[in-house]
Amino acid sequence: MISFQHNTARGPHRSSCNARKESGIFYPPFAGYLVILLVTIGLTIIQNRGGLSRNSAIGIRTKHTLISDEAWSAAQASARPYLIAIALIAGSHATALLTVQLNSFSEALGHILAVSGFLIIVAVAFLAWLAANRAATSTT
Repeated sequence: MISFQHNTARGPHRSSCNARKESGIFYPPFAGYLVILLVTIGLTIIQNRGGLSRNSAIGIRTKHTLISDEAWSAAQASARPYLIAIALIAGSHATALLTVQLNSFSEALGHILAVSGFLIIVAVAFLAWLAANRAATSTT
């Protein structure tokens, strides 16, 4: 006679994944990545249509980039590849987080994705700031 045993180790795992789907634990960082994605795409489109004029609200604003219109334009142009990189990072991490949220992937993976993407974006933004400052100082 063959007897089948219920695997109880998988039961609680399944219910915790369903609870995670219902709780939406990864939707806030997902939304943050979407905001970053939309802002960087918007800034890239503005730059491609003639660029940002020197202002005190949008763009990389430092002592060196605000010196002249020429320094401002050079700085913003040098930061454009970094903006595109940030958009790609934000988009890929948003997609990955949504995948983790909607499927039965490890919650730890979701936490790693949520934090690592923002750390990478901060690092790339710092590199953009360095490149913009370098470009602005080379024009004066």
